[in-house]
Amino acid sequence: MDYRLNMYSPLYYLLSGSEGYQTSNVARYFRINTGLWQSDTAVNTEANLVLALQNYGSNVDYSFVWGQEHTMAERSGDSTSNFIAWVNECVAAEAK
Repeated sequence: MDYRLNMYSPLYYLLSGSEGYQTSNVARYFRINTGLWQSDTAVNTEANLVLALQNYGSNVDYSFVWGQEHTMAERSGDSTSNFIAWVNECVAAEAK
């Protein structure tokens, strides 16, 4: 049960005080948009994840989106086009 619980929590792999720290490959780039009107999880859950990822060395594009729920939260445009543009930006940054 402990094994499965640890696999469920990304913080197990990101926090230096955890046994899972540096035992996995963590992505270099993350894009997290969260709606402030969500009811799925507390806003600080994503904020903690963002801070842990940044502390680990990942580049995190993070924003709160007013008036949106948990998924597909975008300030403008649509989620698919915005995600593709973000991936292209990350690829271009790696090419430099």
